[in-house]
Amino acid sequence: MKTSRFAINWFVDFDKEERWINEMSKAGWAFWHTNGVFYRFKRCEPNEFIYQIDFDEKKTKDEVDDYVSFRSSCGDQFVHQCKQKLYWKRKTTSGPFEAENNVAAKLRLTNKAFNHHLNSFWGLMLIAAFSFLVLMPLSKFLPECGFTKWLFEFSVGLTYGILLVESLLLFPILLKLRKKINDLIRHLL
Repeated sequence: MKTSRFAINWFVDFDKEERWINEMSKAGWAFWHTNGVFYRFKRCEPNEFIYQIDFDEKKTKDEVDDYVSFRSSCGDQFVHQCKQKLYWKRKTTSGPFEAENNVAAKLRLTNKAFNHHLNSFWGLMLIAAFSFLVLMPLSKFLPECGFTKWLFEFSVGLTYGILLVESLLLFPILLKLRKKINDLIRHLL
């Protein structure tokens, strides 16, 4: 019987990530590590643990350590930290986590993710515009040779590739993050 499991997943919505980790726990897999995409689990009794994702708003390592010590003294077990997310667990028999209304921290983290993806979107758009407006015309003005044909094909491929990535990946991510930001703002009001 396997004692560890590796899963690949990526979440825009932190609440969905928390639900997924708890579903894995119900299936007998205890979460112990992630880098944001790759998740590691160890075998446990089904439904042995419940998990909560908290958000680190502390500025220094000492403040984070104090917060972890405080929550640990309250009975929660610190599992892992990935960037600004802190993962906690407790035995299911201890009862659920108290409703954590850390909406402001979730809003700040979601807004930070939105801005990161928006900057990526505009950066790729600038590269596509440069390829379309400079490289393609340049290849038509240079003397006919293998390089100019390659430059033209490269610029066409680069432009279409970037537009495809943006339309299939980045734009849907931006829409999901914008929806999550609006939901969090409504929750704050």
